[in-house]
Amino acid sequence: MRAFSRGAAGVLLVIGILCLGRALETAMDNNPNRLGKRETITAGVLLGGPMTAGGGWLLVHDRRHRRLAEQQRLQEIFFKLVRAGRGKVAPLRFAIEANLDGVKANAYLSDRAREFDATFQVDVEGGLIYCFTLGEVDSRLLRPGPPLSFDVILEAVPPAKQREIIRTVQKLTGLDWKAVKALVRDLPQSIQTGASQQTAEEFKRELEAVGAQMAVVLQSDSTAG
Repeated sequence: MRAFSRGAAGVLLVIGILCLGRALETAMDNNPNRLGKRETITAGVLLGGPMTAGGGWLLVHDRRHRRLAEQQRLQEIFFKLVRAGRGKVAPLRFAIEANLDGVKANAYLSDRAREFDATFQVDVEGGLIYCFTLGEVDSRLLRPGPPLSFDVILEAVPPAKQREIIRTVQKLTGLDWKAVKALVRDLPQSIQTGASQQTAEEFKRELEAVGAQMAVVLQSDSTAG
């Protein structure tokens, strides 16, 4: 569904720029006999301004969402390797697990090393190993933590898919038609809170299959302990 968001942003930007361009071209026309000049300029600005702003906002929002998702993905892989290696992480292992090239993998680990005051070792083959001191939290990190809770966010509903999406939300949440329809009018909205990862992913998968744009967000209080 990210493709839908980017496509909508592109359409809005193109139409908005065309409208603004038309308004500018009309404003620069010195022909005194041109009819409807003021109306054309007004319409171009009123239509083009919001459309251009809306398209730009969608692009910024999509870029931010992808950046946050990538940060979360890398952090999960990093902590998994720290636990598995009892604090020791090799750049090559991280690059393989995270599907990054060596430069990006080393840059990420260097940032985490500064953040957590890591030390370094050299293995028998001359490779660099990052050593993160787990200290007093070692046993807790190695134990399974409390179950994580997730919120399922309905971000966007294409008009052509609205009826099918409402039916699917009804089926998943048990809400009546009127409640779901009201919810869909004011997006984004959380349709499930405190769900397990399996449940959240199931909601996301079923709704994306019928055309909805979804997000699964880790609850902040689930990581506070």
